Amino acid sequence: MLKKFTFVALMGALVSASFGAGVANAATDRNGSCETGEFCLYYNSDNAGSVSDFAASIADYGDSQPSCYEFKGAGNGQGVCVKNNAASVWNKTNKAVTVFYNSNYGGAKQTFAAGAKGNLKAELKNENASHRIGDAGGDPDPAPGTYPTPPTNNQPSEAVRAPQASKRTAFVRTQISTLTNEKQCYVGDYRPGEPSTSNHNTGNALDCTISNAIGQYPNATQKAQGWKLAYWLQKHAVKLDVRYVIWQGKIWSVARASEGWRNYTAGGGVTGGHYDHVHVSIQNPYGD
Repeated sequence: MLKKFTFVALMGALVSASFGAGVANAATDRNGSCETGEFCLYYNSDNAGSVSDFAASIADYGDSQPSCYEFKGAGNGQGVCVKNNAASVWNKTNKAVTVFYNSNYGGAKQTFAAGAKGNLKAELKNENASHRIGDAGGDPDPAPGTYPTPPTNNQPSEAVRAPQASKRTAFVRTQISTLTNEKQCYVGDYRPGEPSTSNHNTGNALDCTISNAIGQYPNATQKAQGWKLAYWLQKHAVKLDVRYVIWQGKIWSVARASEGWRNYTAGGGVTGGHYDHVHVSIQNPYGD
């Protein structure tokens, strides 16, 4: 696949203006040290070797000196152009960041949640051309503003029988209602067609209706509202004991957080694809 090359200095300036807002100012961009507020690429896997640190999105790393973005830190790969030479990343910004195969944010991609670190997948290892801060794998950014930080969920892990909610799930439902004002969150009835250990059947999952009714697609305002809730659940997954979240045909899970929001293919249609409701599963004894 051919990659489109751009004038690095100009594109870097334009992209920084468009996407750099909101990134922490504590970092010293391009000093070869991975600091809070930066997105960092490493020459070797497992965050080893020389590092290249960025505080803004880059549409094209460039492929030759003296115009390319190079690995700055000490170690293997220092001075080498970043383009097509990165093997791992550390996202120390407060937003999701997506790495792309092509320049100008195209082709195969991999998303890293805020705070995540990990290796680039096979399609992108040593085949990286651009990255965009605030890109959640093609999903819209959260709606302006955010909900308050919830308290820590200290309720025990347990399994009950739907429609009863486990103590952990009841805690999450209360926080959603109190802090986000979403009131339509339910465990739902027991589902004979599912395993008895499933999240819903053990009272360890909630479906929060976002559209006007189940079976109806949300309007634009409701869709943004659903993303605001979904991103809040993602952001506070550890505090709330969230296991995974599904919304708009996308799934995010704690176990695969470094991959960001992935396509959800287990269900079809409005409800099966979770276009009318946000699903949140809670950590539980079975993990189903």
